[in-house]
Amino acid sequence: MAQTIAIVVETGDDGQAMVVAEKRQGCGSCGAFGQCHGGRAGQGERSEARNQAHAAVGDRVTLTVATGTLLSRLAVLYLVPVGGMLAGAFMGMLTTSTENGAGNGHSIAFSLAGFLLGFAVSVFVSRIWSSRRPVVPVITRIINTKSNFSAAGTTAGCAYGKH
Repeated sequence: MAQTIAIVVETGDDGQAMVVAEKRQGCGSCGAFGQCHGGRAGQGERSEARNQAHAAVGDRVTLTVATGTLLSRLAVLYLVPVGGMLAGAFMGMLTTSTENGAGNGHSIAFSLAGFLLGFAVSVFVSRIWSSRRPVVPVITRIINTKSNFSAAGTTAGCAYGKH
């Protein structure tokens, strides 16, 4: 299970909640913190989650996503283009003779075409999956409630108590 920590910013009657995921602990020590998408404006990612733990606004919670779901999506995004590249390189080798060394250029061109075709297929499949079965994290545990934050003050690494 892939997990991260978030703060609930909005709840709904339908069992859903809006959460803001905290930046990972490693982001602060990364040299590219200010340039990468993870470091934009010093804020976390805002997303919708299934509120299985019945958290309230202001609660600090654990978000969980099934590992199998993530792995299947990543496999399509990474393995399909690489498979297309390898198939293209093999096709390039089969369609040309290598006696004068021209086969290498054809193999490179076919592998690039295979990679681009595989990338297009993976984007197409990913968009279909996202529209039909979006990955929705689940709030599995309440770490701290809003009342615990205000009573304890600012906790290490959490700026929530400053408001």
